Amino acid sequence: MVRQGGQAGEAQSNMTDQNIRWVDPPRTGRRASQFSTVSRTGLADQLAERLLDEIVSGTYPPESRLPPEPVLAERAGVSRLTLREAIKDLRQRGVLRVQQGRGTFVNAPAMWAPFDSTVLNARATLEPGYALAYELTELRRIVERGIAELAALRRTDADLERMTVAVEAMKTAWAAGDLDTFSSADVDFHDALLRAAGNTFALTLFHSVDGALRSVRRRTVEDNAELAARAIDFHTKIMAAVRRRAARAAGALMDEHLQETEDFTARLAAASVQQVDAGIYAP
Repeated sequence: MVRQGGQAGEAQSNMTDQNIRWVDPPRTGRRASQFSTVSRTGLADQLAERLLDEIVSGTYPPESRLPPEPVLAERAGVSRLTLREAIKDLRQRGVLRVQQGRGTFVNAPAMWAPFDSTVLNARATLEPGYALAYELTELRRIVERGIAELAALRRTDADLERMTVAVEAMKTAWAAGDLDTFSSADVDFHDALLRAAGNTFALTLFHSVDGALRSVRRRTVEDNAELAARAIDFHTKIMAAVRRRAARAAGALMDEHLQETEDFTARLAAASVQQVDAGIYAP
């Protein structure tokens, strides 16, 4: 039990903060992950990450209310001060909201911070359908045409080598039926273009969504083998245009490549929305 009141209560709270343990997980019909022992450094941050894990696992689904603060703090084995800091962190990231007089609620994933990599990765895991995949592909098409053009103008031999390695890895993985490695190599190719373009803002933007991109790419590869196989051809052509410093050609090829993917994810997103509305979608 976390004690409050005066210096003695604070000392007791500090001692409980040395370990985060989920002592009595809520009964939800799903397995709740246990809070493992962690160091005191960054305790509130670590507690926030573990609360996020519970949200993603379904212990606290969107629009559900968290247990009262004293109960949650006691279950975690932390002080209420630490718990408040963790909740404040998740509020700032859009995951939670506090309603005065009612409690703390989990927001829908669409309200979570879009460029927080940890939150976005969790959203990619939790959110049903293909709406997120479509939005990310739409963003990529808007930005990556320009990236391909810049890469053609600024690339180095080392950049070309990274692209070559990624394309060869895609070919090998595709022949072996290794979709995880294929998807990862696909994203690596685009990352090589980003680095060749030499724009730190674009690099930062895409690195914040890297994990979600890999997750989304894995799903689209599994759902459309023809589109995945065509990616190898497009990447080969884009790399050739970058090699000969043909900026317009590289940009046009990238636009065509991502337009195909965008059209495909748009169809999937529309279909999954209909399924969710009909109550038949199974994530």
